Amino acid sequence: MVRFTYRKLVSWTLLVLTLLFLISGFGITEPWLVRSLTFGLLDKALSQQIHFLLWGPFLIVLVLHIYYSCGVFRR
Repeated sequence: MVRFTYRKLVSWTLLVLTLLFLISGFGITEPWLVRSLTFGLLDKALSQQIHFLLWGPFLIVLVLHIYYSCGVFRR
């Protein structure tokens, strides 16, 4: 049961990080669109900082997701 919750936690975390990664990437390439969609909260400079800072956590959670998906923990 505990393994299932870890897998679920990793999956949801990867989903959130992927969405943040995509939004910040669009904030770099299309800053006017993201600025209007986020009501001015996310500009190009902040998007670049977020995008740069998300690389590490994204890769760690992606590796965990792949590790849990390989079937190592399945009986």
